[in-house]
Amino acid sequence: MKKIFYIYLLLCTSFIIPVNAQSLKNPNVEKLFGEVGQIFMSPVWSPNGSMIAFTSSGYKGIWIINLKNKNVKQITNETAAGFALKWSDDSKSILTRVARYEGVRRYNAVKIFNVETGETNQLTDYRTMMPGLPDFALADEKVIMYGKDKLEIFDSGIEAESNKKLNSSQKIVYLRDDKIAVEDITTSQLEIFEPVKGERVLNLQVSPDGNKVAFEIIGGDMYIMNVDGTGLTDLGKGYRPKWSPDNRYIVYMITEDDGHQILSSDIYTIRIDGTEKINLTNTDNKLEMNPDWSPDGRSIVFDILDEGAIYIMQTNRWDDNNK
Repeated sequence: MKKIFYIYLLLCTSFIIPVNAQSLKNPNVEKLFGEVGQIFMSPVWSPNGSMIAFTSSGYKGIWIINLKNKNVKQITNETAAGFALKWSDDSKSILTRVARYEGVRRYNAVKIFNVETGETNQLTDYRTMMPGLPDFALADEKVIMYGKDKLEIFDSGIEAESNKKLNSSQKIVYLRDDKIAVEDITTSQLEIFEPVKGERVLNLQVSPDGNKVAFEIIGGDMYIMNVDGTGLTDLGKGYRPKWSPDNRYIVYMITEDDGHQILSSDIYTIRIDGTEKINLTNTDNKLEMNPDWSPDGRSIVFDILDEGAIYIMQTNRWDDNNK
């Protein structure tokens, strides 16, 4: 039943009818964007903190909101473009995998969108088989993607800053056949980890310092692990983890369902050792989902699924732990 729910979680927003939900009665929460009759979801903060990218129902299209003037623009309307999008370090580009259909057959391609000009750099042809999701590597000068039993590497067309090049690790971490792979792309040395034997890994997230990963097990819990395979820590139930900028906390969501629809959802934070778990939203009648931490650690952006709007929450967790 849980595996069926994961598929539902990816697709459910295509079928939800927007409702006129009231704003959260929390002075630290602000509605950032929403339009009557549309569902907006899955916000992702830019690395420089000035913008947030988000998508619409079914992950169709990508929008960018400028946090200074609140201007919103759409950079693409392509199918699946909003699923697992990645910002470049300079906040000028977005990397994603888009889709198109010919009859019932789906074709995927990897593209980079310039958020300022709207120009598109298509890195691959459209393919029927593209099991992996693309990611930036080597200070954004490369794009990597796992597909057809091998790691593919592409030139991104992005010129990295000199300090980024110096600090860029040659080791990359990615999902490979539902396991965690750590590969040195200069020596081709590859390690593959199966943290929970016989179980599939989902939503892999590498910590900002590159030393740890957070992930889920399909039908199971959320975990933290060192990239060398040691230090596996079970954080309990949780979905779609995102790291705090200081590598010490995870923001995530906990949803409840009946196997067919989502009944409740709240946003939580937790320390990576499993302590200090806090429910940030704690509502009975709203579905808060898909959180992401701001680069300065002081705010969390998320969506309310049944309203189809994007919200920002101020958090004192960062201040309390960085005095």
